[in-house]
Amino acid sequence: LTCVPVAIVNRAMDPVGSERLLEQTTPRRCVRYGTWALWFASWWGLKCLVLDQDASVYLLCMSLAVHVRIPPPLGQVPPLMDPLLVYVQGWSSFFCLLFGGLAVQSYLSRGDASAMSNRGHWYLLSCLSCGASSYRRLQDVEHTQRSLRVTTKVTVKRPWLTKLHPYLYYFFHSVPGHSTDVVIERRSPAGLHVPLDLWYVPSTDSALRPVLFLIHGGAWRGGEARCSPQAPLLQSLAASGFLILSCEYRRRGAAWPMQLEDCSAALEWLINEGAALYRADPSDVTLAGTSAGGHLAALLLTKLLQDAKFALLPRAAMLFYPALDPSDRFTNSTVRLPFSCSPLGVRYKMSALEWFFQLIVLHGNEDLWPSAEPMRQLERVDRDCISRWPPTLIVHGDCDGIVPIEHSAHFLLCLESWAAPSRREDQLLKVPGGIPSRVSMAICPTAATTLRSHGCRRFEALNIR
Repeated sequence: LTCVPVAIVNRAMDPVGSERLLEQTTPRRCVRYGTWALWFASWWGLKCLVLDQDASVYLLCMSLAVHVRIPPPLGQVPPLMDPLLVYVQGWSSFFCLLFGGLAVQSYLSRGDASAMSNRGHWYLLSCLSCGASSYRRLQDVEHTQRSLRVTTKVTVKRPWLTKLHPYLYYFFHSVPGHSTDVVIERRSPAGLHVPLDLWYVPSTDSALRPVLFLIHGGAWRGGEARCSPQAPLLQSLAASGFLILSCEYRRRGAAWPMQLEDCSAALEWLINEGAALYRADPSDVTLAGTSAGGHLAALLLTKLLQDAKFALLPRAAMLFYPALDPSDRFTNSTVRLPFSCSPLGVRYKMSALEWFFQLIVLHGNEDLWPSAEPMRQLERVDRDCISRWPPTLIVHGDCDGIVPIEHSAHFLLCLESWAAPSRREDQLLKVPGGIPSRVSMAICPTAATTLRSHGCRRFEALNIR
């Protein structure tokens, strides 16, 4: 899927790239007010849809919302949820034709002339908005293809059902590879509280496989090891010779830090037992995480830097829209709650993301915050240890309405300042107009090339289709 391009913010070429990114992605005041007006108008549109059976206003709000960033983390709740907007954005050409047809039908209808005419106006505006989204995407794709060099294109046949949504990989135990099917095996190792998913191609080749260790997202409460927006990428990498380990962790009812302990135990099993069972190379591991999984991956890396029993560190890290600042203490880029409510644990001007994390993950225990914030944990690590932090690639959309891209930019900036002034191996790939699910399926070919050039053997450039 290459319909969403990726623009590179190369911090090696631009030492102040992160600061510029923070400035560019902060909406101007008028855009911010317009976005809030759109968000409130969508509630009116949702009311018209539910009570009046008139979807025209709500569809117009959705078609306009793909051009702006819903204030994080409100993209996770109604009325303009990122999981809905991803379909409007990804299929904008189809919706442009659909809304155009509905507009013509409304204008030609013989019902209430005034009502039908107004409805036709809303559909026409929706059609124009989706058309503009399609045009902008095509222009960005052309620019990306001219500026990026794709070294290898890997195309694997996806099961048709998974084209509706990558979560539908959940129902498959094998998927097509190049010449041999990719096996998806669920394993429950002794000593682990949760199972693991392993993707690989059965082979008698004696060569050791590189490993991608993935921690799934889901707001620390949802998601599943096989229900991942990255599933098409996992299929392609497994078909290319990787061993994919998709890590599960305890969620509902789990007390922090059980989630992190489960991820650590899974990695320890991979190094001590799994590598020998699946002919994998424990010295060639890429640690990946998405959203909440990116938060856990960053904490896991911090733990590995300080833990003497882990002699082998991952050779690279790849994070998709990671929640690296769940308290939003460092960038102040999420919605602040304009009220206080002690029974709910809400303080005046408290970050909505902070409130969610404290209530759902920490169960209201504020004493656990220091152990749950990657940047605060990194501050405690010896500078010589931080210099061993592996090359890191972060893929983030600038329209992410759940986890703001400012968190990723600030994290890389801190990592550079704490590790060494000459650190050049980290990259932030910005997806223009990208929202979480679409970012996952639009992994740029350069992403894998970057990791490979900084130590990840056989991580070839991929163009997922």
